[in-house]
Amino acid sequence: MGETIMLSGLFENAHRKRKDARDIEHMASKYGDTMLDQLQQRANNSKLTDRERKHWARLLRKARRL
Repeated sequence: MGETIMLSGLFENAHRKRKDARDIEHMASKYGDTMLDQLQQRANNSKLTDRERKHWARLLRKARRL
């Protein structure tokens, strides 16, 4: 599975990488130690669209790697 994550990063748009990094930094400054919990809640929130949940799940995966 780790190989899949590494490979997906190879084909990721540079703009998306920068935007995701900014979003994670913003979440970290806003929520501190509870950032991962906040991202997990958003990734699992059934009131959000699939697209929004995928966005939060992607940020959660990236934040866990930091």
